[in-house]
Amino acid sequence: GSEASEATAKYLQALEEVKIREMSIMDLQKKIAEGEAKLKQQQNLYEAVRSDRNLYSKNLIEAQDEIAEMKRKFKIMNHQIEQLKEEITSKDQSLVKEHFEHKKVEKERENLKFEVQNAKNRIQEAELTIQSQNADISKLNHIISEGDLELARQRKEYDNAINERDILGTQ
Repeated sequence: GSEASEATAKYLQALEEVKIREMSIMDLQKKIAEGEAKLKQQQNLYEAVRSDRNLYSKNLIEAQDEIAEMKRKFKIMNHQIEQLKEEITSKDQSLVKEHFEHKKVEKERENLKFEVQNAKNRIQEAELTIQSQNADISKLNHIISEGDLELARQRKEYDNAINERDILGTQ
């Protein structure tokens, strides 16, 4: 008897312990399942974050490459702008120089035009003087011719008077 009831009590106590342990095992299995689910969720989040990080890293590298390329192009453009500025300055100076050269040539042309007009006027005056002097020469030549004729006539008259005197003086 007492052994059987002791064994029964032990058996019932053991059954109770088994139930408690099974419940404890079920709780732990539930916690493990929750932990595994949480772990899976964390792994998924980690993968998403890693994927995002890789994407952002790739985008960052591309952006840095673009920035470097833009800086290079900007440098080239700045250099071209400087060259164009130098060209413009040089051409401006040439233009100003040509403008002054043109003014100088224009002034020289005006002076030459004035000198040519003066020369033409002097030539015209000289031609008028020559015409006037030629007219005077013609008059003087005419007077000389008349004088020569008068002289010849008077010489003839004189010679005749001398001849008459000589003839009268011999008689």
